[in-house]
Amino acid sequence: MPPPASAPLSRLLAAISAAASSPADLRRLSYLLLSPSAPLPPIRCLNTLLMALARHRMLPDMESLASRMPARNLRTYTTLINAYCLAGDLPAAKRHLSSLLRAGLEPDSHAYTSFVLGYCRTGLLAHACRVFVLMPLRGCARTAFTYAALLQGLCSAGMVREAMAVFAGMRADGCTPDSHVYSTMVHGLCGVGRAGEANALLARATEEGFVPNVVVYNALIDGYCNVGDLDHAAEVFKLMENKGCSPNIHTYTEMICGFCKSGKVERAMVLYSQMVEAGLAPNVVTYTALIQGQCNEGHLACAFRLLHSMEAGGLLPNEWTCSVLIDALCKRERIEQAQLFLESLVQKGIKVNEVVYTSMIDGLCKAGKYSDAYDLMQKMISGGFVRDTHLYSSLIDGLCREKKLSEAMLLLDDMMANGVQPSAVTYTILIDGLLREIGSKGPKKIFDKMVVAGIKPDVFTYTVFIRSYCQEGRMEDAESMIIQMTDHGVSPNLVTYNTLMKGYANLGLITQAFSTFKNMVDNGCKPNEESYTVLLGLLLKENSSYNIVANSVDLWKVADMEVLHGLLEQLTKLQCTPVISIYNCFIKCLCRSDRLEEAKTFLIGMQSANLTPSEDVYAHMIECCCRLKLLNEALAFLDSMVKSGYLPRLDSYSFIICGLCEQGNFNTAKQIFGDILSKEYNCDEIVWKILFDGLLRKGNATDCSSLLSFMEEQNFRPSAAICARITGEVTVASEVQEIAR
Repeated sequence: MPPPASAPLSRLLAAISAAASSPADLRRLSYLLLSPSAPLPPIRCLNTLLMALARHRMLPDMESLASRMPARNLRTYTTLINAYCLAGDLPAAKRHLSSLLRAGLEPDSHAYTSFVLGYCRTGLLAHACRVFVLMPLRGCARTAFTYAALLQGLCSAGMVREAMAVFAGMRADGCTPDSHVYSTMVHGLCGVGRAGEANALLARATEEGFVPNVVVYNALIDGYCNVGDLDHAAEVFKLMENKGCSPNIHTYTEMICGFCKSGKVERAMVLYSQMVEAGLAPNVVTYTALIQGQCNEGHLACAFRLLHSMEAGGLLPNEWTCSVLIDALCKRERIEQAQLFLESLVQKGIKVNEVVYTSMIDGLCKAGKYSDAYDLMQKMISGGFVRDTHLYSSLIDGLCREKKLSEAMLLLDDMMANGVQPSAVTYTILIDGLLREIGSKGPKKIFDKMVVAGIKPDVFTYTVFIRSYCQEGRMEDAESMIIQMTDHGVSPNLVTYNTLMKGYANLGLITQAFSTFKNMVDNGCKPNEESYTVLLGLLLKENSSYNIVANSVDLWKVADMEVLHGLLEQLTKLQCTPVISIYNCFIKCLCRSDRLEEAKTFLIGMQSANLTPSEDVYAHMIECCCRLKLLNEALAFLDSMVKSGYLPRLDSYSFIICGLCEQGNFNTAKQIFGDILSKEYNCDEIVWKILFDGLLRKGNATDCSSLLSFMEEQNFRPSAAICARITGEVTVASEVQEIAR
């Protein structure tokens, strides 16, 4: 309804404000205000309406209103320029700049800043810098927003050094950095792995009186989490709380993602509990990170329980959530359950896209079910989905696994005929298949085809060639390939170096194998258990008293202490790997082979050298003790773990409690369970991992119910759904079926 003729300015502005939340209302109001029957509104009102249309990205409506305005002022033009710069439409912005100049007006700081922002958003950083330099020459003062726009552009392009130089001159320009500037700089520094510098920058700013807000703290937490530095991220998290800055959903979610990626899903679940207690609702990203964390740790049942909680809270899983669960099921060869889960999504009306279908197809192919994968692809096509590179690569991989190389080659031709460009992964899959079946001379044609297509070989492409050369004993060719890949800007990874070490080990070349190990560490690759196992096998092979067939036995089970100490001595002499990492790996490998006494010997040596065992070491020692029914020793290691400042894993507690209950020592089990409740674990996760996946799965429903009752007596109340399911078998299949209902 048009405003009455006598409507004062305040009422017109109020009408615009009321309409600002609805694009339809804004559009209607823009025509009513300039209708022939309505009195001419003040230009301030029209500019306000213009800005509201710009905020909604309603550019055609904004342009229409501007064309019907009887008069324009500087604010009108700068609003139009800013809107088009934000949209990346620089030609339109320049057109309005020309109109501004023709009207006899001079661009102000807002107009110049808009062009800095627009050029940055379109990647034209040289143009943005030129406008930035031009501003004071034209008498326009640069603002904090001007600096933030340029700094954002530079940091997004990885030009952090240049951004730091611009930032350094900000105060001399009479401009004080604000929260937007600081968050931009923190993000930029963290994005190139310089989180420590970002923290130092923020500390200096705080000393100068700047009070960081949640956005700035989140930027720093993101940076630490992205490089896996959870200790510093946690320190920032505590600092912001101590400073009275409340974490928001993004803060908690980023911390949860960081802990899950680092294999600390139980710490993530603690944050999840704190988040809910703070009145913040976890979103799909939060739940998906937790689900992936549980899957990575092998707790698929817990992952599906989280999905159930997510859906109970009114959230639908997205393609990432579904893909994570399908991938996890397929990797554990639970193909039928993965298919059941996929069918349940469709039946529930949840949108299943190409990403989810491709995950299922990839799982089927890896499980040797190419026919099922092909049928699912046909179902995809009939549903209107388009085949992409990932889908074709998965199908080609399935054919190669079944040694149907001719069909795989034909599928590659079909892929290209349908306009789908193969990737380095696609070609590498084919090359790998040919290398395994024909040898190193087989894939030359495919490799040449890859190069002609302009596809750059990646580290995996080079590594499969290196593996083939090593298997054929052609170590000079393997080393030549290492040189070739580095010359082409591709750095060898852990798999590459381990493959090369295996090649030398197979030939009994000790010096070359250890030299490769040193090169690997010197080039920034952290050795894994396979790295140490390869070297152990080489030393065992050298010792004539061992008659070992490669891959036929667990080397850590048969190696005596003399050989193990010899390996430790040689690795220490290289002075390239922290000794603590070597000890940690040795102890974990020995524990897996149930060689507890040998593991304890290395643990004592470690502690004698004033080295603190890792959380993983304690967890493996406890599990090993429980398998050997040495529960008193397990309890001693648990106590040492707590005294070292670690939060024991619920799996460790589960092994001990189940063992105690099996031995009829329920009172001690109950005492240990009480200790768990006194710590900061997520209540539901305690039930899932100790009661459901521990006692109940072992058929001990009596002790399970008793501990649940004890839990309730201590005012720890799991959800009603959990209590209702305390009877009956608990498996991943039952969790999937629960979701499928």
